[in-house]
Amino acid sequence: MSAPERWRQRAARVRGLALAPLAAHLGYRPDPSHRQRWRRPGSVLALSATRFFDHAQGRGGGGAIDLVMHAEGSSFPAAVEFLETRLGTLPPAAAPAPRPRPAGPHLPPPVAACWPTVRAFLHTARGLDLRLLAHCRHHGLLYADSRRNAVFVCRDAHGTVTGAELVGTQPAPGSRPFKALAPGSRKARGGFWLPPRRGPPTALLLVESALDALAALQTPPPGLPPTTLLASTAGVTPSWPPWLHAWPHLLPLCGF
Repeated sequence: MSAPERWRQRAARVRGLALAPLAAHLGYRPDPSHRQRWRRPGSVLALSATRFFDHAQGRGGGGAIDLVMHAEGSSFPAAVEFLETRLGTLPPAAAPAPRPRPAGPHLPPPVAACWPTVRAFLHTARGLDLRLLAHCRHHGLLYADSRRNAVFVCRDAHGTVTGAELVGTQPAPGSRPFKALAPGSRKARGGFWLPPRRGPPTALLLVESALDALAALQTPPPGLPPTTLLASTAGVTPSWPPWLHAWPHLLPLCGF
């Protein structure tokens, strides 16, 4: 085994030690006025399960080795050896609890009283035709929620709802509108899409948002086939979204 490989193995044994007991071993004491902060002269640490940040020195890092190097000013080998001598007294860091994933999309309920505000924003600020907005709302693709967000319903190729794009319609002066996905939305499973105006689809134009899809439908780019399906990816994507494999023979076009 090479020397670098031996050091990697030694480091792997000690890197995951718990940071709070290690900080106490290095002379830090809990800050009684601030939870999760530890102090010693010239240093104020904020600790999580695996990372630290020194507010007094403006530096941070991750893992027990980094903390020893930071606190003691030691080299990497010296920090590893320091921790190896304390393997029996310092516990491993607790594994972070897994974040629960929503079982499915949780779309906000429609609020008809908020629709006029949303419609006015989409028409005035985004230049979308009122008839197009009415068409989308009639078919359940667009509505307003209680916060006056425009809710663009995302579906898979079979029409099953997979989430929604949310766009705020009352931005603060000088700021951009709020944009987000409804909780539980899965961009890999579906998106906001519009079928061609006539005939079966022969091409598929990917755009960055539901608003872009409506704009492309209302004012098609030059040369766009009239049988183009318009699909939003809710943000720039580095690869073809899996749900679009349901249309494997369409001419792919990029409208980002």
